[in-house]
Amino acid sequence: MLVAGHFIADLSGYLALVFIIATSVLMFAKKRIMSHTTRQKLFNNVHIAIAVLGGIFLLIHGDYFIHAPLTNFGVLLGYISTGVALIVWFTGFSFLERLRYSLLYHGSLSLFAIALMILHSVNLGFGIPLYLSEILLGVTAIVLFVRASQQIIKILK
Repeated sequence: MLVAGHFIADLSGYLALVFIIATSVLMFAKKRIMSHTTRQKLFNNVHIAIAVLGGIFLLIHGDYFIHAPLTNFGVLLGYISTGVALIVWFTGFSFLERLRYSLLYHGSLSLFAIALMILHSVNLGFGIPLYLSEILLGVTAIVLFVRASQQIIKILK
């Protein structure tokens, strides 16, 4: 039974990561997508639905490991990335409430949470090859830098 539980926990962790990355990719491509349609409400609903799926799978994953002892850095990264994901959730609500600059924080923290989740998985040796994680982290860092630079330029104007 323990093996089946770990399989479900690992699978739900991977699914959470996939859905969370999908929401980030969706937001990164938002301008391109919206240039082909005027259905902003549908776009927002799809983003929220994918984010909810990511959150559900993250909760399932966390439920299995909530009592995991801090035996190594990988476990600690899992706890930290879950905390950051909760903050991302709150900043998403802040954006819906139209708070200024909340989208910048939401997007930046989302990328940070994804990076932590990838490091968590790599550190524990679960299926993501080191070279792939380095590529993903490099792309994440570049996207984060570009988006932050664009927002700073926008703020300064």
